Amino acid sequence: MAVAASMKNLIDTAHIIESKGTHKYSIIWFHGIGNSSDTYKDIFTQIQPPNTRIVLPNAPQQWITIQDRQHYLRSWYEAEGTDIPKIFQLNEAINELIDGELKLVKDASHIIIGGFSQGGSVSLLVGLYYYKQQLGGIICCGSDVPFRDKISQLMGEYATKVPILVYHGKDDDRVKWDVTKSGLELLEKNGVKDNIQVVVEDGVGHTISEKGLHLIVMFITKQFKL
Repeated sequence: MAVAASMKNLIDTAHIIESKGTHKYSIIWFHGIGNSSDTYKDIFTQIQPPNTRIVLPNAPQQWITIQDRQHYLRSWYEAEGTDIPKIFQLNEAINELIDGELKLVKDASHIIIGGFSQGGSVSLLVGLYYYKQQLGGIICCGSDVPFRDKISQLMGEYATKVPILVYHGKDDDRVKWDVTKSGLELLEKNGVKDNIQVVVEDGVGHTISEKGLHLIVMFITKQFKL
């Protein structure tokens, strides 16, 4: 599958919640495997900050492997066996989406990208590599650190500076916290430490709690200086 071709015009299939007031800021939020922008329409309509446009892109449907079985689902990348060229194609496709918002808001610090589950992994992957300007922030919820053996190749000059919020449920049975923790330790070895906030919530599974949603709102408010 040609990742770049299938994702070339992500903005065309994205759900857009237009800014109330002058468009000064943008949030791009990536859904998880098997979900779509529909999952987050209501949530972001409720928490939409002032002067902020929300972009909820949809991943293409493709065959992916989950527990040794093939499933045809919306997914940002094949969970197993993704090679470097495909990773860079994915980066390129999403960079085009970010660049489109950058033309509108003029300053990458006015753009936050984030997501849940695989969508959070995508936001981390793309956000650490984005090199044109420093983004306003990265939000990674219920996610793992992807492509660890290639992480040093996937970090740009702003990777150790861009503000990052990691939120994870301690009882997540799909993306286990211990696994994510080891990935974050690898990021720390690569210099991502002073710019990252990690919150692990007891009694929470593979979801975002009310507390987690509040943390996201507070992070956005702080980084956009609202």
